[in-house]
Amino acid sequence: MSADYYQILGVSRSATAAEIKKAYRKLARKYHPDVNPNNPEAEEKFKTIQGAYSVLSDDEKRQQYDTFGRVDGAPDMGFGGSRQTGSTWRDAGGFRVDFGDFNTATGGVQDLGDIFGQLFGRHRAAEPRRRPRRGADQEIEVEINFDDAVRGTSITIPIQRQVQCSACKGSGHLDGSVCPTCHGSGVLISTERLRVKVPEGVADSQRVRVAGKGAEGRGGGSAGDLMVRVRVRPHPFFKREGDTIHTIIPVTFSEAYRGGEIEVGTVHGAVRAKIPAGTNSGRTFRLRGKGVRNTKTRAYGDHMYTVQIVVPKVMSPAGEEAARTVAELYQANPRKGLPTSL
Repeated sequence: MSADYYQILGVSRSATAAEIKKAYRKLARKYHPDVNPNNPEAEEKFKTIQGAYSVLSDDEKRQQYDTFGRVDGAPDMGFGGSRQTGSTWRDAGGFRVDFGDFNTATGGVQDLGDIFGQLFGRHRAAEPRRRPRRGADQEIEVEINFDDAVRGTSITIPIQRQVQCSACKGSGHLDGSVCPTCHGSGVLISTERLRVKVPEGVADSQRVRVAGKGAEGRGGGSAGDLMVRVRVRPHPFFKREGDTIHTIIPVTFSEAYRGGEIEVGTVHGAVRAKIPAGTNSGRTFRLRGKGVRNTKTRAYGDHMYTVQIVVPKVMSPAGEEAARTVAELYQANPRKGLPTSL
């Protein structure tokens, strides 16, 4: 008696759908032909894993397999299955990639006449009846620089997506037998490089939809979508909150005391801004429309800059004299009224 589908995936017969899927994804990544080039043994192992998952990931096929030990259109792994019902059953070159949901169910179940015909040696290779089924959406995660998120960019990313087997046209059968290319699953995993446009102003954790680049549909159904979740690396100077940019701008005591015009760096370039005389350290000013563009409303946010008075580090007699002169300008203790304890 040959190894059964549960043994192939390394799970128990009571395994949940999530456990089956986790085991499949781990093995598929290990034995994928792209990871093991020119390795026929790994390629054959990958096909066997796909065949096992195509049955155990489908509720009806799993129940049929648990009951009768085989499923029409799937490789014969022996009749060692126990009689139990099926259980119920969801990063690359600088990018972190999550390959998402691969719906490998082939759809359709043969009638009981076919099943008993196989049990007693009367085999009829029947093509499974299929209904149009939309392909599953897939999601990947990419990481981009802060400036690329603010200005928008285009990135090329590697993706793996489920596609219809070209040899059997997705039927799982070829010339009345199980398709040797897809091992009866009707689908293969294709590796592609896809160019994705990231819109201006995309925020951290925001998703960009690429229509039709998820898993291919079955039975004439439309393809799913690819959801690209964007992670934005932080910037050492510009801090973003929503569509608003925040910065801290150092100023001299003279600029704060007498007022003046200073240069403020924004995500759109340098801007000349005035600060009034008598400005305290920590005061915040607004530059309207100098923030990040909203991806939905297309309106620009604001830039908020906070001034911070910097004390000279060079000590000199002239500086000490100037400090005494400044101290005479204070008419009261600036810390008066503050609590001294809890």
